[in-house]
Amino acid sequence: MKSTAAALGATAVLLLACGVGSATATAAPAHGRAAAARQQAADVCASAGADSGRTVRGALSRDEVHHQLAGLTGPQRAARGYPDSGKKADTSGIADKGPLGGGGPGRGLLTDIHPAQGTSFKEISGSDGSCATQSVSTQLTVQDGSTTIYTPTMYPAGGSCIELVTVYTVSGRSVSAWDWCDSVAFEASVPIDSAFLSTYTDGTSSAYTGRVVKTDAASNSWTAGLYNYRTGSWDTLFTQSGQNQSGRNTGWDINELYSQVGTSGRSAACDAMAGQTFESSNITVRINGSWTPASPDNSDTTYDSPAGSFYCPDRTYQMVSAYDHWKAVG
Repeated sequence: MKSTAAALGATAVLLLACGVGSATATAAPAHGRAAAARQQAADVCASAGADSGRTVRGALSRDEVHHQLAGLTGPQRAARGYPDSGKKADTSGIADKGPLGGGGPGRGLLTDIHPAQGTSFKEISGSDGSCATQSVSTQLTVQDGSTTIYTPTMYPAGGSCIELVTVYTVSGRSVSAWDWCDSVAFEASVPIDSAFLSTYTDGTSSAYTGRVVKTDAASNSWTAGLYNYRTGSWDTLFTQSGQNQSGRNTGWDINELYSQVGTSGRSAACDAMAGQTFESSNITVRINGSWTPASPDNSDTTYDSPAGSFYCPDRTYQMVSAYDHWKAVG
């Protein structure tokens, strides 16, 4: 149970996040609260922040993660034309996590797609972390078995062991950690539900702030954490060390998905994404222990696919600010 002091501290964090200066202060306009929340998130990413020493609230057990976020089997990957191991990159150039679950049917009259757009982190000596404020939705529902939406998904440059992924599949919605150093699979996950929103979002928008940082250079140890807006500290989702197996020293914060396109020329993912906003802002990178916004100095769009490769005619995308803020709708 929380102590009275902890409860008061959590209340203070929430008040600060909302920009309330005193008990008699009037409510700030909605746009003012949103601006204050964005500034707070940027400050959170740019500061060291306190580790809470706790795991992410509501995180699933390892067995539950493996059950809910199971990847394709070898034969299923072969049937859909993906590399035989998640350790390899496919034709998109992005290290290939692959879709989840049994997926849709083999190629036949369907074409598999794996497009991406967003920020790519350059390979720079000393890269040791990334952080961003990333959208989540409890309304997005995937009904097609061939579709897996990884959006936003963040992977720091520098040979990270962990990718922090916002996942939407037919089995549910989650913020999850992909292990690039050992199992090359999802190893930690927390469902996106009302408890998640009340703890890991700022109360003014459906977005969480997550980071992945190197904690020990000698063992190549990395930790993925989520910022707990109730306590004002970082909770740990997953830690891993070892030799990176992605084949990449670059990184990304992108809108990524796997799906299939039939004779209509429209992706099966379009229905799930219709009207939904996917956004990553306050994207920052850490180099030699110092945080700096993603910019042309450290980032580009190396992993971008053409807009048409999503096969969703109503989808829109923009790089709002190069390269620390992108937004896709539909």
